[in-house]
Amino acid sequence: MVLFRGDIKCRSLQRRTSISVILPADNIHFLQDTEEIVPKPYKTLYLLHGLYGSDDIFLANTSIQKFAEDNGIAIVIPCGENSFYVDNVKSHALYGEYVGQELLDITRNIFPLSDKREDTFIAGFSMGGYGAVRNGLKYYRNFSKIGMISPALITDDIVNYSDDSNVLRSRQFYESVFGDLDNVKDSDMDPKFLIDDCEDVPDIYMACGKDDFLFDKCLDYYEFLNSRNIDVTFDMADGEHNWEFCDKFIKEFIKTLI
Repeated sequence: MVLFRGDIKCRSLQRRTSISVILPADNIHFLQDTEEIVPKPYKTLYLLHGLYGSDDIFLANTSIQKFAEDNGIAIVIPCGENSFYVDNVKSHALYGEYVGQELLDITRNIFPLSDKREDTFIAGFSMGGYGAVRNGLKYYRNFSKIGMISPALITDDIVNYSDDSNVLRSRQFYESVFGDLDNVKDSDMDPKFLIDDCEDVPDIYMACGKDDFLFDKCLDYYEFLNSRNIDVTFDMADGEHNWEFCDKFIKEFIKTLI
């Protein structure tokens, strides 16, 4: 297993930014004197972190590195700041364009990653779950599967938020991310709108704990997808909005990619 952590320069963000990349290479078992060779180019999961996170947070809080090794899949984890992985044109922080297209181009140029849609997936936890469905649908030609673990599907609600010192409930914060909140609905930042605007919907996987504060929003989106006859898997399990739940169900999603 190879773990790369470094910086790349990207046009979408007009700066350098950090990434972590897990590659299923050099899988040597010294005690058994064996080596497992994963054929190249590798199937690849682009994995998006949540609010307050960075590209190293999955490495610190889950066992995904070992799981990727065991299942022969590459994982690319970008740093998304607190951007919700949408495009902020005013600050030229085009995080949607970055994770939806440019990051794929950059990493495929550096690492032996497959450029086939059927081998390319996007997933995320919390804010990253929203980013995965937003960009998995907007850039549907690039991704064949979308995974959402405890996704922050809050775009129907933020228009009603007021000023609050807590970022999670702060209208000012969400305005800095999404712009005019009255314009989010029926835009390319609205996961419901994107479904109806998508010509080839990727396979969708959702998981959310029944005690998660986001559960009702996830259930609403699941029911919306069913109303559009979209094939979706929703794991509704006991659990809260935490790393224990994320670790378990990001692995369940990865199992569907093998």
